[in-house]
Amino acid sequence: MPAPINTLLIEGTFTELCEELAQYLDVLRKDEGSNLSADIAPLLEPLRQQEQNGEEPDLKQRDEVLKKIVTAAAVLNAAPEKEIIAAYNLLVHLVHQSSNPDIFLSRICTYLAKPITSSPLHGPSLALSILTTIFNTLAPSDTSRYHVFLAIVAVIRQSGHTTAFEALKPQLTAQLPQWLAAWELDEEDAQRLHLAIADAAEAAGDSELAHSHVVEALHTIPANEASSKEARELAIRALTSALTHPSIFDFTPLTASDAVQALRSSDNSLFELLEIFAADTLDAYEDFVSSTPLSSISGGILADAGEILQTKMRLLTLASLATSAPSRSLPYATIASALRIPEADVEKWVIDTIRAGLVEGKLSQLRSEFLIHRATYRVFGEKQWAEVQGRLMVWRRSLEGVLNVIRTERERFMRETQQAAAAAAAAAEEGGKGEKGSGKANGERRRNPHQQQQSQQPREVELVGGGD
Repeated sequence: MPAPINTLLIEGTFTELCEELAQYLDVLRKDEGSNLSADIAPLLEPLRQQEQNGEEPDLKQRDEVLKKIVTAAAVLNAAPEKEIIAAYNLLVHLVHQSSNPDIFLSRICTYLAKPITSSPLHGPSLALSILTTIFNTLAPSDTSRYHVFLAIVAVIRQSGHTTAFEALKPQLTAQLPQWLAAWELDEEDAQRLHLAIADAAEAAGDSELAHSHVVEALHTIPANEASSKEARELAIRALTSALTHPSIFDFTPLTASDAVQALRSSDNSLFELLEIFAADTLDAYEDFVSSTPLSSISGGILADAGEILQTKMRLLTLASLATSAPSRSLPYATIASALRIPEADVEKWVIDTIRAGLVEGKLSQLRSEFLIHRATYRVFGEKQWAEVQGRLMVWRRSLEGVLNVIRTERERFMRETQQAAAAAAAAAEEGGKGEKGSGKANGERRRNPHQQQQSQQPREVELVGGGD
């Protein structure tokens, strides 16, 4: 599979290697009568002189030699199994020395996309190995990579090589968008690439990936070609796979396509069915089917899909009920009525809808309700934006209430803290004054004993004198 860029190193001059490869091809083409070595000998002589003299090679002369060699190289698919990779590597090395490798590489890729007759069992693996080497010797922005990648995908599709496809899938997710941007493909080439990937994915059993690339191919169709026969066929293919695939519930990419919108005129019944699956409920679907049998739609492409469509429509209807439930809960009776099923089967259908990723929640058997945690909108228009705006306003008011509570509590805390600090300061000040006062009183007491003695002495005398 495509990997980090590398280099192919082969020893020898251009003329020597051309002669070697031509002789090898002559051996493989022995029954054809022509002699490639003799044909290119006159063309190689001037190039050999330039090599000997150390001059710049004549690239046009090289291209003339390579045209003959690459044309004859179709016989390499009949080479012995052990020699095929080495022979193709030599051919690729020579082609890289051309003035325009792309014209030769695309031809080589065409050869490798065909069966390798000498090794029916290992041929696909050999072709993939060679193509991967070619891909990785080219710069990421080299448009030649486009042809090589197409050949890789073609080999995988034709061989049904599921292991190789599984190895390729990570590259489709991680690298393909960058490659497409670097290659600057026009709409036709981009569509061709996406359809090739879709065919390979379908052959490998990955119908969901196949559908996604069919939709990508659909969006490459210009608006002025949306009503063409090819656009109609591609739109029907994309729409049919979307309706019948059990895991595809988002129809927005299809409704956004000009080619699908053109079906409104060419295949009105099919387009009407798309609109029902995109936004309506089981009631509308059953009304449609009663008046327009599936076997009559676009040549009967949905004739055998009745059960699949009805199952998907029930899941989508339950998703719509969940998004519109005002109390974020759905009684079993409501679900049973909308889905046209017995109430005993409600839990099964809810679980299937959860598995499909359309809703999240839990079942309350005690209250016979489905408690909704999340539900997926099938259509997101003005009504849904208004609902989101209303919910955001409720959320905003709730947050404002929380902020007001926090602000009030903060102000109360700050006020109480300030009051406590002021009280502590006042208490400290009063304590200081008390200490000063008691100190003065003690001083007076230290001074008063003599005064007390002086004042008491006369009273004692007077008492004695009075006694006399």
